[in-house]
Amino acid sequence: MTTWNYRVIRKNCANTREVTYQIHEVYYLADGSIDCWNHTPVEPLGVSEPSLRNDIQSFLGAFRQPVLEECYINGKAKLVAERLSEPGRDLQADYVSKTSRASGYINQILGNHLLLKQEPSLRQAYDKVDQALAELHDIVNSKHYRSETA
Repeated sequence: MTTWNYRVIRKNCANTREVTYQIHEVYYLADGSIDCWNHTPVEPLGVSEPSLRNDIQSFLGAFRQPVLEECYINGKAKLVAERLSEPGRDLQADYVSKTSRASGYINQILGNHLLLKQEPSLRQAYDKVDQALAELHDIVNSKHYRSETA
């Protein structure tokens, strides 16, 4: 069965040497390797406002994946994951700060809502989200401190 998702693809124009980043549909084989992709970038589309919102959320998901770079190997276009440098301390410190801030926002907006007192299943779901954010913060924070001592 073929699966697909949206991915950011980096392209180099052969004539102008201009670099562009665009969203494309990428299709995968059962083993997870790239089968093919739309060579024309896509734009958000929905048959209703909520479906357009969902499509945009899927587009945003592309930014959580490594950027793919369109390369030509033996005259054939291929997608390869863009090489990333090690994240610097500033980037890690920023992420530590943002995970802490996100936890605070979610607590203010959802964590103290009266409905959580009335609906135990909602409270349990909220607690899982709160715990997941705390774990995310702890992981990035421990990596941040390790890189400072290295």
